[in-house]
Amino acid sequence: MKISKKAYYGLRATVSLAEAGGPVSARELAERERIPEDFLEKILQKLRKAGIVESTKGVEGGYALTRKTVSAWDILKALDGPVRTFSSPGGKGTLPCDFPSHCQTNDVLRRLEDAIEKTLSGMTIEKLSNQNKESGIKNIVSSVS
Repeated sequence: MKISKKAYYGLRATVSLAEAGGPVSARELAERERIPEDFLEKILQKLRKAGIVESTKGVEGGYALTRKTVSAWDILKALDGPVRTFSSPGGKGTLPCDFPSHCQTNDVLRRLEDAIEKTLSGMTIEKLSNQNKESGIKNIVSSVS
């Protein structure tokens, strides 16, 4: 599975927000995670529209997670759109099922997609943040991708 740089940065940013426990400015978050600030702003806006982060204005303002149960899958879906690992060899659409072997192969690929979604849905940003705190390792998300 290949994820975009946008989704990778989004995962890093949300873990950092979970660790902060309160609002963080985009500038501070960009510096902390070494993400270009303009790019991070676009990512945070998409996450805000998806209901994953909220923003508050003012001196004490910034971005914060809306809930503790945000999963890695939620982030990927919000930033990369519908996540489909496999598609028709000819382009868009469903996988062809012209022969029994095609159907059997397609079933394997669909099961793999389901397993990826289930695994990433079970990885909450809070759990990743706690893992990070316990192990003392920065950017634990990089080992997930």
